[in-house]
Amino acid sequence: MKRFNVNNINNPTYWDEHQTAIDYGLRQEKYTLLIPENTETICELGCGLSPFLERIDVPERWGVDFSPETVKTCQKRNGGVNYICEDARYTSFPNKSFDVVVSGEVIEHLENPQFLIKEMERLARKRIILSTPILEFEDSEHLWEFDEHYFISKGFKTEVVESERFKGRIYIFAYKDL
Repeated sequence: MKRFNVNNINNPTYWDEHQTAIDYGLRQEKYTLLIPENTETICELGCGLSPFLERIDVPERWGVDFSPETVKTCQKRNGGVNYICEDARYTSFPNKSFDVVVSGEVIEHLENPQFLIKEMERLARKRIILSTPILEFEDSEHLWEFDEHYFISKGFKTEVVESERFKGRIYIFAYKDL
C-alpha cells in the first residue's frame, strides 16, 4: 500500500460535480462470477453510477453512495434496486444485513481504507468482494495504490486482471469468505 496524494479531494460535493459515465465492464462482470450461489441479498458500497446491481439476478439489492446527485440519478433508473445516500464506511444497516457486500474502485479514494473493509465485514454474512486499480499514472482522486500483498495480509484471496477495454490497466480483485 503506497500513499499517492496528501490532499483528499474526495467528498460528496466533488463527486456530485464529477459523476462518471455509466459503465458496465470488467469490474461488474468479475463480481458476477465471484458472487456465491444462492445469494439472496447484496449491497454495493460506493456504487456510483454502476449498473451492476440492476443487471444481477439477486432478489434484494442495495446501492450506497455518499453523493446525493449520484443517488438521485440511480433512483431514477432504479431497476428494482434500493439506493441510499450514506458514507460507505459507516452505514446505518444492522450487522450481517447482506449475504454479499461489494465495493469497486472506492478503497483507493479513502483517507482510512481499513474502515471500508471493516464495514464490509460487519455487513456481510457470506462474502466481501472489492477491486482497485494498480495505477499506471497518478490520479488526483486516488490517495492510495494497493498491491496483492496488502489484501492477502488481511485474509483475502486475490486475482490480478488486465482490462480488455483499457489495455495496460490492471486491477486487483480481492474477496474473502466470512
